[in-house]
Order: sequence, then structure tokens, then C-alpha cells
Amino acid sequence: MTIPTTVDRATLAQAVAAGVLAVPGVVRLSGGRGIEAATLYPGGKVVGVVADDQAVRVHLVAGRLPLGPLIQEVRAAVTIALVALGAARVVELVVEDLELDQLPSGVPETTATIAAHPAVPPPAGRRQPV
Repeated sequence: MTIPTTVDRATLAQAVAAGVLAVPGVVRLSGGRGIEAATLYPGGKVVGVVADDQAVRVHLVAGRLPLGPLIQEVRAAVTIALVALGAARVVELVVEDLELDQLPSGVPETTATIAAHPAVPPPAGRRQPV
């Protein structure tokens, strides 16, 4: 079996996106905040996956707690996609948001509240979201 030495970014981003979206607890890929997080290619783009020759960065919305195991599953899915393509990359994961309505009803409200509103004070001059 011959392992390709290069993979086009569109194929790479599409494979990574498919793998990530198959993970239970991933609600959707996210375009990020500010500058869109996407891999652009002639004729299209993959929103939520930024792929280049060195790294793959995935922006996602989670719908499951705790985040630690979810992140491990997402990282494994990305790694499987990269290995299948013979494309070694650094993997970066960004959880852009948490969909509270996607959480199972058995999750204590305090856990969901803490996840949605971390106890980090807002920068000076900015109000904390309510």
C-alpha cells in the first residue's frame, strides 16, 4: 500500500469534518468568531475545519458533558481521518459553544450553568453575558 505524501486540503478537511460530526455529542462544526474558521478550496469550503500543511484546527459546538471525554473522542476521530489519508498534522480543537438544550435531562443544572458561564471575570470595561 502506498501512502500519499501530500493530500489536498479539501479532501483533508472533508474527511476530518465527517469524522468529527460522527462523534456523539458534537452538535455541529462552527465557523468560529470573527474571521471565519474554514478551509477554502476552488468551488467550496468546509466550515469549522482549518487545514494547512502543518495543522488541522477544528471548531465545534458540543452538546455533551463532561467535555474531557468528548474532546478525546473528537481528537481520536480526527487522528483516524488523518492516518487514513497518510497526512500527519498537529491537531487543535476549539469548543466554540455548548448547546445546553442538547444535554441529557439528568445533567444537574449547576453543571450546565458553570459550563455556560465560567467564573472568569470579564475584561475591564466589558459586561459579563447574562
